[in-house]
This record gives sequence, C-alpha cells and structure tokens, in this order.
Amino acid sequence: MDWRSTFDEVQPAPGASDAEIERFSISVGQPLTAAEIVEVNRSQQNPFPVSDPLHASYLPFDPRSWVVPSRPLPAKYLSFLRWSNGGWFRTGEREFGFFPTSDPSGGVRAMLLAYHLPQYMPGALPIAFNGGGTFYLLDMRRPAVKGEYPVVCAHSGYLAWESVACFTVADSFVAACRGAVNVDDLR
Repeated sequence: MDWRSTFDEVQPAPGASDAEIERFSISVGQPLTAAEIVEVNRSQQNPFPVSDPLHASYLPFDPRSWVVPSRPLPAKYLSFLRWSNGGWFRTGEREFGFFPTSDPSGGVRAMLLAYHLPQYMPGALPIAFNGGGTFYLLDMRRPAVKGEYPVVCAHSGYLAWESVACFTVADSFVAACRGAVNVDDLR
C-alpha cells in the first residue's frame, strides 16, 4: 500500500523492522508485568481534596485485574508501522500523531497504561492522538471482521465506552486514515 498517498501531509518516522513488529505484536497484548503494576499503582492519586467529603472514600483501582487487548493486530496497521513507526500525518482536517511500537514513554503500550485504558475502556488499544487530546483507538472487544477492528475516538480526559464519551470514526484503520473531517467535529 502506498501510505504516503493516503495522507495530504506526512511526517513519517523511520519504519519498524520485521523483528520490531514481531516483538510488538507479541508483547503489546501481554498481561501487566509486576513492574507495570507498581508503576500504575504509583500513578494513582486521590482526585478529591482533603476538604471534599469524597476524599475519605476514594479507593484506587487494582491493575492486577486488567485485561489488555490481545487479539491479532490488523495487517494494514502493521504495514503502516513498517513504513512509519510513529510520526505525524494529516488528511483534510484530520490529524494523527501515531504512537510507535515500543517507546517506553510514548509507545502504544506505554499510552495504554499511562491513561489506564484497561480500567476505563477494556478492549481498546490506543494508536494515535489527534493533536487535541483525542485518542484514536482500535476497538478490540470483539473479533476482527475481515482482519479489521472499528476505530473509535475518545478524549483523553473522559475515557469510557459510553456513547457520550466514545464514538466510531471508521470500520477500519485505512478508512480512519482516509477520513478528512476533524474527529472532534464528529461528536
């Protein structure tokens, strides 16, 4: 596939090697490691000030029960990562800041854990931001249809499967990339 012609403007990153794609495909859906659980627990803070009556009742969640999406990744998405492992792209008013396969602070799994997605949107795999704090996510709650998952969007400040928080952008990765409308205007 000619990825460059899919977008109006491209700033690709160097592509991932076949070995990187293989490691990513295996590791992204693995259960949390002990170190990841410690880090998630460390990142949780009581959102209520001490003066708020809810402060005393706050309970952090337990990431040990999280299930990370482990279904096979779409072939077109992996093809894209071979061409550009991360990078910035635009089609019309639609922007993508794709997450790389394995960056420890901004890669797919790092974003999944940093934003506690298995807690708020189990089955969602983050693949990009839109430039305005809205995630593009693969909806992997159900098996792929012809190798593809729907692409949904949800703002990083309100992550949930509820229709007021999340909406479908496209039936496939390629269709999401070819869309030209800013996803924030689709709400």
